[in-house]
Amino acid sequence: MTHPRLLLLHTGGTFGMALDAASAQTHKGSTEYLDAIARRVPEVAILANIEVRVLCNLDSSDVGHAQWALLAKTIHDEYENFDAFVVVHGTDTLAFTACALAYFLPGLTKTIVLTGSQRPLSELRTDARANLIDAVELAASGIPEVLVCFDGLVHRGTRTTKYSNEHLRAFRSPNAQPLGAFGVHFRIRKRLARKPLPRLARSKPGLDIRVDTSVVTLDACPGAGLPSEVADALVSSSKGLVLKGFGSGNLPLEGGWLRLCEKAFASKKPVVMATQCLAGRVSLDAYENGRAFRDVGVVSGGDMTSEALTLKLMVWLGRGLPFDSRHEFFHTPLAMECDAGLETDVFEKETT
Repeated sequence: MTHPRLLLLHTGGTFGMALDAASAQTHKGSTEYLDAIARRVPEVAILANIEVRVLCNLDSSDVGHAQWALLAKTIHDEYENFDAFVVVHGTDTLAFTACALAYFLPGLTKTIVLTGSQRPLSELRTDARANLIDAVELAASGIPEVLVCFDGLVHRGTRTTKYSNEHLRAFRSPNAQPLGAFGVHFRIRKRLARKPLPRLARSKPGLDIRVDTSVVTLDACPGAGLPSEVADALVSSSKGLVLKGFGSGNLPLEGGWLRLCEKAFASKKPVVMATQCLAGRVSLDAYENGRAFRDVGVVSGGDMTSEALTLKLMVWLGRGLPFDSRHEFFHTPLAMECDAGLETDVFEKETT
C-alpha cells in the first residue's frame, strides 16, 4: 500500500514549544522538528510519508495576513507535490487561519487540516500526540475541505471557534454539527462532509490572498453610550466595522450606536452585525431595534462565527467590491461558512 504524501506546515503555538526559536526559520529547524515527531509520535509514519516545513514559530496572537498568505502560497505552490496538508497552529487564532485558508484557496480539491494542542508535545501529559495522529489520518481521508481536528472531533474550518483555554476540547462549531469523530473507529458524517474526489479530479485551486485588515470589531455593553467623537474616529480610521449586538443582533436605539452606523453608511463603509451569543443567528428582522439598524444599511451576519464574519469582511474590502454588493456577498457562502443547511444524522463509518 502506498502511503499518501503529506506536507506538515508548522507556524508555532503550544504544540512545538520545545523548538528552538532561533532555528525556526532554517532547514535545521524543520529537520529537528521531524526528528522530534519521529521520536514522540512514530505512529504517523504508518499513516503517511511526511515532509515538514517550519514556516514560522509564533504565538498565534501574532499570526496575521502575512502568515495566512505564506501558508496559502506554500500550499498552492506545493499542491501537485502532496496529497494533503496539515497545519500545526496555536489555538488562540487557529479558527481565523482556517477561515483565511478556506477563503484564499477557492475550488479546493484536497484536504487541509489544522490542529494544535493545549499542552506541548514534549510534556508527559499532552494532547499533542493524539491530535497529530488524528490530523494525519484525517488528512489522508481526502475530504476536500479546510478542517479543524482537535480532541477527537472534526470541524469544518469556517464553522469553528475556540471556546475554552482550559479544556482539552478547546473548539466547537456552534451552528453546525461536527463532521466526524475519532473513537474506536474514525467516523464521518457523510452527508455533511464533501466527498473525496478521484485523484485525476484533484485540480489545483485558485489563489486569492487579497484582504484589507482595516476593520474594527466592537462589543456592545448595556447602558454604555458611544460618544460622537468616538464614532467619528471609528469611521475615519477604519474601512469596515463588525458590531457584536445582543441576541439576534439588537443594539440600543439611544447612545450613539445608530448614529455610528449612519455615519459609516454616509462614508460607504460597511457595518456588519454579529451576535455576542456563542450559538444562534443574527436576524435583523426579528425586533424593532434590529430593524432600525437594518434600515440604515447594516448587514446581517447570519449564522457565521465571529472569525468567519471578520475574515469575510476583510476579503470583501480587499477585493474592492462595490458597496451595494455587501448584502449579497455576506449572504453567499464562499466556503460553507454560512447557511449551509446542515443536517443532523448518526455517525457513519468513513470509507476512502
